[in-house]
Amino acid sequence: MDARRIPFTAEDEERIASAGMWGMIVAIVSIASSVLSTIAAIVQVLQIDNSALSGFRGAAVGMVLVPGIIGVVLTVILGIWLLQASTAFRKVALTDEADQHYLLVGFGKLRNYFMMMGILIIVAVGGIVLLICGALTCGAMFRH
Repeated sequence: MDARRIPFTAEDEERIASAGMWGMIVAIVSIASSVLSTIAAIVQVLQIDNSALSGFRGAAVGMVLVPGIIGVVLTVILGIWLLQASTAFRKVALTDEADQHYLLVGFGKLRNYFMMMGILIIVAVGGIVLLICGALTCGAMFRH
């Protein structure tokens, strides 16, 4: 037996393959929904009556477009890492060679995915805290 081949039971290989398949589904749906929601937001902003915007159409489009593009880029990066991890896990289950290598690749990509998600959550929570503090500060300033 090759040292890089891990003798999983058939049930374990089925679970690993299933986890890989679900990871692929989540990655593809995430990427597609992010792209579609950004396109929908842009179309919605472009359909606003010109008189309502009174010359601010470019700013309105930019306020939707810039965060949308950033969101799509981050979602695509996360989706690619999840697809790579899922592919590696499926190879563990579906091939009889280099199980250790594929597991290390899969876990490395999952590590990147979870680190990026953690950073995004910390940044989002920090932004919300700053907004609340700013709102409370402005509210206190205008009260006097």
